[in-house]
Amino acid sequence: MSEYNEEFDGMSISEISQRSDGWTFLVELGHGDTKIEYMVDLDKDYWTRLTDQRIEPVKLVEATFKFLLDREAKEMILRKFNLADVSGHFPNYEVEIKRLL
Repeated sequence: MSEYNEEFDGMSISEISQRSDGWTFLVELGHGDTKIEYMVDLDKDYWTRLTDQRIEPVKLVEATFKFLLDREAKEMILRKFNLADVSGHFPNYEVEIKRLL
């Protein structure tokens, strides 16, 4: 189980489950009454395509949330999504995330 915590808008990321084809993460942003929880799926094939397996999946999720928070308020981010869906909302996501990693 991977876990990540940082004082980036109170971001905490925990791996909830691991499957043969990917992972599910719980991402928490904020503190107290302002905390929002997100369930994020990451397919192993998509992780490999974006990272060449050079970074841990939890780090890709972290980088993705930083990408999203640079573009919209945490209240606007979908509460449940697959990381592969981000590029449907932000066409430059894959190029940007590869550059950031």
